[in-house]
Amino acid sequence: MPGIAVEHGQGQSHGPSHARAAISPEWRITLLALLVRLLLLVASHGFVFVETRFTDQYSFQNEATNIAASIANGHGFRSPFLGALAGDPHMPPTSWLGPIYPYFCAAFFALFGVFSRHSYLCILLIQCLASALTCIPILRIAEMTVGRRAGMVAAITWALFPWFSRWPITWIWEITFSTLLLAWLFWFVLRLERETSRRMWIGYGALWGFALLMNPALLTFLAVSLAWIALRRMRAKTEWLKPALLALFACVVVVSPWLVRNRIVFGQWAFLRTNFGFEFVMGNVHGGGGRDWVMRSPIANLAELADYRRMGELAYVHAKAEQGKRFVRIYPREFLALTLQRMAMYWDGSTGAFNTPVAAIWMPWSFLPLSILAAPALLLACMRRVHGWQLYLGAILFYPLPYYITFSQMRYRNAIEPLMLLLIAWMVLRQFQEARSDPGGLP
Repeated sequence: MPGIAVEHGQGQSHGPSHARAAISPEWRITLLALLVRLLLLVASHGFVFVETRFTDQYSFQNEATNIAASIANGHGFRSPFLGALAGDPHMPPTSWLGPIYPYFCAAFFALFGVFSRHSYLCILLIQCLASALTCIPILRIAEMTVGRRAGMVAAITWALFPWFSRWPITWIWEITFSTLLLAWLFWFVLRLERETSRRMWIGYGALWGFALLMNPALLTFLAVSLAWIALRRMRAKTEWLKPALLALFACVVVVSPWLVRNRIVFGQWAFLRTNFGFEFVMGNVHGGGGRDWVMRSPIANLAELADYRRMGELAYVHAKAEQGKRFVRIYPREFLALTLQRMAMYWDGSTGAFNTPVAAIWMPWSFLPLSILAAPALLLACMRRVHGWQLYLGAILFYPLPYYITFSQMRYRNAIEPLMLLLIAWMVLRQFQEARSDPGGLP
């Protein structure tokens, strides 16, 4: 492959000392990333963790923590909108979010107090660790696609650049875990290209089940990854159907308890999350500007909360879905215009101006340049047939689709930012290498 070759040989060792040398760089970068996030956590919140020092659109009380409060108060998985009153036994059951993150928050609420600063601090510390650990799959993906040197540049950038530290310490949400899981699954599917072990395929499917229970929006990449592995193994004349079905079976086994729970509490089958119809309406209204209007949500609108409570979640969401369908049917051009606007907003960072301004410490000016650089990097990777280029293309093209038709926020891009970083690092290093080898051929 022209440019920076895939360096499969790097990282292999022939003895204990070589093994230590091979392992230590990735863990050093991971520890560096964790240290940066902890320092920013202290800088942002202070040692006493009472109030935020830097103005930001952080979210400590939201649907996830409201459900967590209900769980910690002994009322079960319900009350995504009641805040300090979460746990009202008269509220209908919910599947507004996947179960894993609310239960994760609920564990700390039960230990250290509901909505207490100690609970929040513990949650943020774990999120910092998850964000730092993302350096490992970044390097592993690079070794199998764009080369270890590009992976080192991307991982160090992920560790040091403040933008990538923002979400772990400013949002109590599954953003950081979704990013780690998507990177891990990307690496996993690359390994399965020649893998014959049933245990590996079962592990892949089980990890997908866990990921979907964390964030069902990751489902788009599941389709991309299965299509890619099937085509690669078919071309290599390697069995693919049985392993793929085995992985899907493992995935279904992991998510089925949640689906059965939904069937029991709602009296009918419901998907992993029930709120898509509502989210669709939030972004598709006259004068909405392509973004969500929080004042139209039960979390801030008492009339909507009363409707939600009276109708129950499925009926409420179904009514909203019908409202959204009518909007598209009557105003198709406006829906198309809003969708195009949301597509631009997903990549240009303009959604950061909708709430409080993004603090300068996070370097919000970097959002758009990263998008601009990722476009030619992805195109070049496709043209040069970088190994796994179809996976990069599929993830970057398809993961944002749900946000294009509902509404977009800056945090929704974080899950694919490690892949963007890898491609940008590869492109920059490749151009630098070509300039060195042919100084007269490039401006």
